Order: sequence, then C-alpha cells, then structure tokens
Amino acid sequence: MPPDPIHAAIAHHRQAWDTFQIAPEGEDSVNACCEMQDALDAVLATFCATRAGATALVEHLRWWLAEEAEFAADYQPAYGRAEARIAEIVMLLGSSTSDPGVPDPIYAVLDAANTAEIAHTVACETRDEDDESSMCRCNAAAERAHHAWKALDQTPPATLGGLRALVCHYVRLGESMAESAFLHIARSLEGCDPGLDLRSLGRPA
Repeated sequence: MPPDPIHAAIAHHRQAWDTFQIAPEGEDSVNACCEMQDALDAVLATFCATRAGATALVEHLRWWLAEEAEFAADYQPAYGRAEARIAEIVMLLGSSTSDPGVPDPIYAVLDAANTAEIAHTVACETRDEDDESSMCRCNAAAERAHHAWKALDQTPPATLGGLRALVCHYVRLGESMAESAFLHIARSLEGCDPGLDLRSLGRPA
C-alpha cells in the first residue's frame, strides 16, 4: 500500500510553521509566512488515505489550533476550515468504529469529496483572473471537486455506521444540496436494508 499523503503534508506544514517562528523580520519573515500559509492550505486539502493518517491529521490540527488561537481571526477562513475538518474526521472515525468488521467505501469517498471542495474553494479565493495559469488551476480544482461529488453521489454506504456518516455530512451542508442528498440517502437506506421498499411507503393500502 502506498504511503498516506497526509503524513507528508503534515510534516511540511510543521516544518514551515517552525521556520516562520525563527525567521528574521523583513523579507525572510514574509517569505516564511507565505510558505507556511501554502503548507496550511495543502494540509487542509490533502485526502487521508488511512485511518492512521486521519488520526494524525486531527492531532496535528488540534495542536495548530491551540498554538494559533490568539491569532484565529488573522488566519480566517483557514482557521474555521481546520475546525470543520476536525469535526468531519472525528465524525467519520466515530461512525466507522460502529461497524469494525465491515469495510465501508463511503468513508474514503466522503473525505475525498470534502478535501476536493476545500481545494476548490482555496483555488477560487486565490485566483487571479488576469493570470491564465491561475484560472487553469481554479478550473482544474472545480473539475476535481465535480468528479469527487459525483463519486460520492454514486457510492452507497455498506454499513449503518457509514449511513450515519453520510446523513451527518448532508445535515452539515444544509439546504444547498437537499434534493440530491435526499435521493442519495433513500437509495442508501434500501441498500443497507434490502427488504425496505421506500417506493411503497405512503401508498394507499
């Protein structure tokens, strides 16, 4: 199995953060700050391929949030994204433990969709409409996010824990995806319980 990419992203962010702490004031400090911000964006947008990687990311982000709590406003919106990322991963890890003997593909697909969306948001926020390469990066991120959400929509959870994670995910999104979320959950319910025929519910006896 290839190494989980999140570990390299965490190490890069920690190294960039350490470098910024000791950088001399002036140009060195500005450059170190930019490198640190890029590393933060990268760690927030990197997909966790393993449970160990997800756990490591939660620990790292909790450390970073505590270290930078005094400057939370200066780090927005990244600070809020880090808090949301922790909440999402903790929810996914908690759900997966409810079905320890059954692998469920929905966890990886959920995390991939979330990280792709974060990467797309960052690309849009930092794009320069007069820079062709910047616009290409934004468009590419949008395309990756589209495919990630499509994969999520086409992946039914295999366990009740996975179904719970999916429902929590859609609740967090709110009304923006209400129709597609309902259809996905309805299909998933039938998949988790083959005896359930939702189409017959509500019909006259």
